[in-house]
Amino acid sequence: MESKLPITIIGTPKIVFNGKWTRIAETRFKKSGSSQEMVYSLAVSRNSKADGVDIIAILKKGGKQYFVLIKQYRIPIGGFCLEFPAVETAGLRELKEETGYTATKQYHHSFLLFFFSDENAGLDPGLTDDSVNFLRVEIDGDAEENKNPVQKLDEAEHVEVVLVECDKIWSYVQSVSNNLYVEAMVYTFALGYSFIH
Repeated sequence: MESKLPITIIGTPKIVFNGKWTRIAETRFKKSGSSQEMVYSLAVSRNSKADGVDIIAILKKGGKQYFVLIKQYRIPIGGFCLEFPAVETAGLRELKEETGYTATKQYHHSFLLFFFSDENAGLDPGLTDDSVNFLRVEIDGDAEENKNPVQKLDEAEHVEVVLVECDKIWSYVQSVSNNLYVEAMVYTFALGYSFIH
């Protein structure tokens, strides 16, 4: 049974700023049962599909397992942020460029967050239509191509690879959260992982 929508959109969104990576739009609407017209501003992505792919990578090396995270400076928050490696497409070549590691296994099954999702996961739906997919990969850290990983970053990128033992991810996130920003997806993933392990 479908419920009635609580608002009525009036017309089409009006683009009030058109930048290289994003647009700002104003959407006019009325609440159900009200005659008052209101305006909602939001950031609008240039993509109709997911804006990127976050990679949940597990590095297996020397009998231990590590999550591969990255730390990079983010201009919008004015500080460093702990994040999942992200690529613009599901291409694993970009994982190698960002982290130096070559994935040896890729998972396409869907349970928990360990999947490649075809559906878009909204990042901040109260502010933007920005969305992401997830891909889980394994990296054989003992393989020759992963013994001495070398990043191939663009000139504007500064990305530090952070390896965290899987069973210590929640305590690690808690220990660094006062000194740097932790992306909400990493924070939530670490918390959830701590519940099941």
